[in-house]
Order: sequence, then structure tokens, then C-alpha cells
Amino acid sequence: MTYTPFRSSTLTRATAEWLRPVPWQLFTTLEFPWNASHKAASRLFDSLINKLERFMRTRVCFLRALENRSKAGERVPVHIHSALACLKPISPQLVSGIWFASVGRPDSKKSDLVEIKPFNSSMNGLDYIVKQIHDPDSEWDIRNVHLFNPDVKPEPKSDHASLRSERRWHQQVSMLPA
Repeated sequence: MTYTPFRSSTLTRATAEWLRPVPWQLFTTLEFPWNASHKAASRLFDSLINKLERFMRTRVCFLRALENRSKAGERVPVHIHSALACLKPISPQLVSGIWFASVGRPDSKKSDLVEIKPFNSSMNGLDYIVKQIHDPDSEWDIRNVHLFNPDVKPEPKSDHASLRSERRWHQQVSMLPA
């Protein structure tokens, strides 16, 4: 199969539009000091988000893509692009510190393993993250989008843990300054 680099697609544009209402805070590019598998990369990113949520004591919304192709379509080591949102400001230093500790470089100050920028909606970061949505070698995921975009309606859950989690979220939202 020949890979055709991303140009434009209805699905890519529609996905980016669907995610645009979320108040994204950070755009990240995360890399590894070794040739990571998709499974390991996904596990490390999930660990980053879980640690971030525990430290910040609130939920983090994300869009992430695991890619192993360059813009030109050539194979490259797996890397992650993501957009992050939260009720509280997310510290880029906290994110990079957690990432460096996770990939084995806790003393890094400047590295090619992480790039974190404030999210700028005019830079088309969402389109960039989902650009390889058609590539079978790429993988993308979202979490907690429904908390930040009222147009996203998840299936209602009635189990005790889900109901408790929803009550806690609404309590956090109600405590925000008006």
C-alpha cells in the first residue's frame, strides 16, 4: 500500500470542527528517547494525564494522536501530538516535568523530547492533530470532551462511580468564578 500524505478530507475537517468549542489550553508534541511502540506510547500518555489530574485535582480533557509518519509521509519514530484543556490553568512546566520523569529524563531542562505551546486556535492545531486520521498506522483518542463541549452528549451512565464522578465535576464547575 502506498501512503499518500494528508491533504484535506471531510472527516478531518468535521472532526476538528466538532472539537473546536473546547477551550484548549496547550498544544504538545511528545517524543521518546527510544523507539516506542504504539502500546507503550499510549500507556505513557495515559499515565501523564492521570498524574496531571491527580496533581491538579480535576479532570483533564485531551485530544491526542500517535503518529509514526512525517509531514512528507516518511516513516519516523512514534511521537504524540495533543491538545489539553482543564478547569484550571495547566502549567507547561508541570506537563514537561511529568513527561521527562516518565520517559527517563527527570533532569532535562531543554530537550527535543517535548514541545509545549499555548494553544492558539488560529494555528489550526486540531486539524494538525487529526491530519492522519485515515492512516492505519496512526491512532487518535479523546477524553472528557463532553465536559467542555455542551454539544457532545455521552451515553448516560447510572453506576455509582459514574454518578459520584459527575457530582464532583458539577461541584468543581459551580465553584468557578462567574
